Amino acid sequence: MSASPEILHNNAPSQPSGAEPERYRFFSVKLHRLISYREDGAVYVRDVCSDWVRTRAPADTDAIKAERFERAALAITNLPAWARSITDLPTMTEIERWSTDSVVEATDGEEVEPDGHSRDGAPSWLLALGMI
Repeated sequence: MSASPEILHNNAPSQPSGAEPERYRFFSVKLHRLISYREDGAVYVRDVCSDWVRTRAPADTDAIKAERFERAALAITNLPAWARSITDLPTMTEIERWSTDSVVEATDGEEVEPDGHSRDGAPSWLLALGMI
């Protein structure tokens, strides 16, 4: 699975600064964050309030790198389709607006109730980010 093109949100860089090219990007349902696996085996995470943060250094050996990629591929295959398709996060301005509105955007772009899901089962951004 390769990374999809993305747009810039939150005034945060869409890619970690100085990082190797990306191998995988997906939204972690458990962590409520974007995860980026880089070609050198480094792992970065990003949430709506922060820039990319490296959580794992580049792999020391090819075996460690292969293990990380295998774990990422397995994690991706176990995700719902909506989480696999996310390439970037909403802005804090959008989240603030949604927190006071009766209609918010789901992760697939459909308008839903703050605690609702789209017709395809994608949760509202507020649910996906663990805010409600």
